[in-house]
Amino acid sequence: MKKEFYIKTAILIAVFLCFTKSNAQEYNNWLLSGGAVLNFDTSPATIICNEADNPNEYSSFDNFTVALSDDNGKLILFGCLESGNNNTNRYYVIKNADNNDVIRIEKAEPQNAIACKIPQGGYYIVLVYRTSLTSLRELHIYKFDKNAKLENEYIFNESDYSFFIDFVRLEDCLALIAYRKNQIETYKLTSDGCILWKTSEMILDKFLYRLIPSCDIEQTLDNTTILATTYDIAYVFNFDINSGEVTIAHKFESDKFRTMSFSPTDKYFLIIDDEKLKGFRFDKDFYFVLDNPDIIYDLPNDDNVVCDQCWEMAVGVDGKIYLHNQYYDYILVLDGIESENINESIIQSNCLKRAFFPRIPRISDCKASAHFDNVSVCYGEPLNVMLSGTAPFEVFYTLNGEAKSFKTDNMEYQMPNISGKYVITIVKDNKCESLLDNNNTATIAPNLKTVRIMEKK
Repeated sequence: MKKEFYIKTAILIAVFLCFTKSNAQEYNNWLLSGGAVLNFDTSPATIICNEADNPNEYSSFDNFTVALSDDNGKLILFGCLESGNNNTNRYYVIKNADNNDVIRIEKAEPQNAIACKIPQGGYYIVLVYRTSLTSLRELHIYKFDKNAKLENEYIFNESDYSFFIDFVRLEDCLALIAYRKNQIETYKLTSDGCILWKTSEMILDKFLYRLIPSCDIEQTLDNTTILATTYDIAYVFNFDINSGEVTIAHKFESDKFRTMSFSPTDKYFLIIDDEKLKGFRFDKDFYFVLDNPDIIYDLPNDDNVVCDQCWEMAVGVDGKIYLHNQYYDYILVLDGIESENINESIIQSNCLKRAFFPRIPRISDCKASAHFDNVSVCYGEPLNVMLSGTAPFEVFYTLNGEAKSFKTDNMEYQMPNISGKYVITIVKDNKCESLLDNNNTATIAPNLKTVRIMEKK
């Protein structure tokens, strides 16, 4: 019987090397567990080992790594879990580019750590941790100025927080979403500080009481859908970018989504299942059958043991899919995942032992868009599609439910003079593809014949 689901829906050069040339911003380099760095000055990225090229020197770097760089890619802040002598003590540390401690928390048991830049300049690092096995999990929000100097610390220690923390990029600020017992809190993070924006009452079972869960948190490029999983539970959340409210769109139970990602433009939702990368066509209210994926790509299996949860997967800043099995000394890179021509490459290094990819908010640089110049016109009047992006364009739409498309090199296209309801679904330009669900419908009214009044003789 088929199992079906309906779903509504960094940095651093913490190896302490000096990189003077960099192409991207705060996520140009990924600090990985073990101290290795994935550097995106090249595409695919390059693995950079620590200064001594000794795989054991930075073995204390554990999961929960975060890092930030400035607009030129220069390292400014990084955080990681460190072990003391003989692994007797564990510290969570946040350091600056000079490798000096900014924050050091003794006996830390982190649950999650994330970092992000705010639109006005300045940075935030957010951490959920506890300092003993019996204490509450505290939420700590650290605010840094444009020069990466610590400005403020916000501590929330009156309730038990879970690993579920996520950044949402808004036009003028960051939104931080955090879950504590029986409610989700949304904070606005700006250059002026941190304020509680919205509280949404809800209970998420199993999202609080795991010690250090196997978790994954991903979101769509438009910031309105967040998918969070732990073990065999997954939640799909809707996020209202205007009010800050979070609601549950769907909950389902499955162990198939421990490793997941959206494709670079959200065309596909990706999972790893049975040592295969599987992709399902994604939209805001998608329906998919686990036994019938749209993409199936065989992954290497060096030891002939099926271990789907051993894989890490993330979209790089270069738009490629990066995959790593914790038992392999290489990273698999897939390009063209959204086309019919997938290219595979491998990057390898002896210092790559484990690689937990940082959870990085993606930024959409896709400018492909389309909208009608009117919502309703009379028969015979022009109905135009206004396009933005980089020509040439291909636009997919439906006319009275029937799928159609057109291609054009112009920024404006006149639809055929056929009465009916038009719905634009997808627009492609020379660089990317966008799914449309707003301002994308219009109607051409039926052709009304002129009525003549005949004069009686």
